[in-house]
Amino acid sequence: MSVSKKCFLTLWLIGCPLVYAENINSSCPSLNKNTPLSLNQAISYTLCHNPDTQQQWAQLQSQEAAVTIAQSNLYPTLSLQGSASSSHNQQTQNSLGLQARASYVLFDFGQRQANKTQALALLQQAQWNQQSTLADLSHQVVSAYLTVLQTQGQIEVSQQNLQANQKSLDSAEARFKVGTATPLDVLQAKSALAQTRLTLVKAKSDYAAQRGRLALLIGLIPTELAELQAIDFESIPATITQDDLTQLLQQAAQQRPEIKAAKANLQATEQALISAKTTLKPTISLSAATGWQQTEGSNNQNSSIGLSLDIHFEIGGGIQAKIKQSEAQKTQQEISMQRNLQQIYQEVWQAFYQLQAAIETVTASNEGLSSSAQAAKVALARYELGLSTMLDVLNAQSQEARSRQQVAKAQYDALIARNNLNFSLGQTLVTPTAQGYVQP
Repeated sequence: MSVSKKCFLTLWLIGCPLVYAENINSSCPSLNKNTPLSLNQAISYTLCHNPDTQQQWAQLQSQEAAVTIAQSNLYPTLSLQGSASSSHNQQTQNSLGLQARASYVLFDFGQRQANKTQALALLQQAQWNQQSTLADLSHQVVSAYLTVLQTQGQIEVSQQNLQANQKSLDSAEARFKVGTATPLDVLQAKSALAQTRLTLVKAKSDYAAQRGRLALLIGLIPTELAELQAIDFESIPATITQDDLTQLLQQAAQQRPEIKAAKANLQATEQALISAKTTLKPTISLSAATGWQQTEGSNNQNSSIGLSLDIHFEIGGGIQAKIKQSEAQKTQQEISMQRNLQQIYQEVWQAFYQLQAAIETVTASNEGLSSSAQAAKVALARYELGLSTMLDVLNAQSQEARSRQQVAKAQYDALIARNNLNFSLGQTLVTPTAQGYVQP
């Protein structure tokens, strides 16, 4: 494992490769309720505390141990044996002995090397599985974080609409007092104001629900979640072209950790097949031993060196069955990798067009807001001059309110869509804290 350079957040979600720390730090990053929570902090805290990452880390450690076990089979074996005995048959006879023995497999047709390569491939698979888990969790946190900000934006829009409706009501009541407006104008303005208040109540309820979801995802009690840092939308591009789609599909096939894990698993099954096929082949071993024995004052020393040939015979069919099993597992892994590729292509395809639609929606909603805001100002000015009705004002303000809500929603929808595309490409917004991501 290696730590890539820290990728810092740009709020257009440019995406950066997932990173994790090489060393285990003594503690996870802490959060301060009184300090606004950044997206980086939310991701780092989640990755450190989530049980899925802890499980992946344990599996990674287990597979590292398996590699060490496989490598140990490439070294000679050394044993030391001591003995002490006493026999009584008319007379007592005591004996002491000590023997050292070393043996080494000289040639086994690559079975030990295949086992080592298989263990290394499984280690790579565990690393990419961990990478996939971190990417999935990060994707969830980013989506939840942006959704909270989106609902918060709806509250701000509703408050702006409330102020506009209140201004219309004040204008209707002022004109009614001087006799230039009817009671219907006042009632219509009050009704519109009440509807906006209901919209504000619903927006606050949605905001509370999304904050609770984000807090639980991070691993916090909802009441302990700090306010979130705001996001700048200036870096949203004007468009995204279809010419990039083919390149994005190829990029996903190369970068997605699921594909890399599948390739590592396929390599492991290939090595398992090689190991199974070499089981019936002979092995050549070299051994050496030396010993000392003392019996009733008589000392004996002996040494030996030998070369042995072991030939295995198949009787019950178990080895042939293991070979067939390994071949079937290899075929299964090849099919699984193709299935993963097809699913990833579909995810990229959908995410690409969702992002394209989201960007176009941002442009259209901004244009609509500009027109509806101007229309609302003109309608209110005309009403105050007695040139239009309150219904005209309320209709214009209602259209402006919808436009504001559409803009607020569209901006975050574009960010969420870009996050989905980053995830489908094997990129994510995992940006560690100053100390880096802390392994659990």
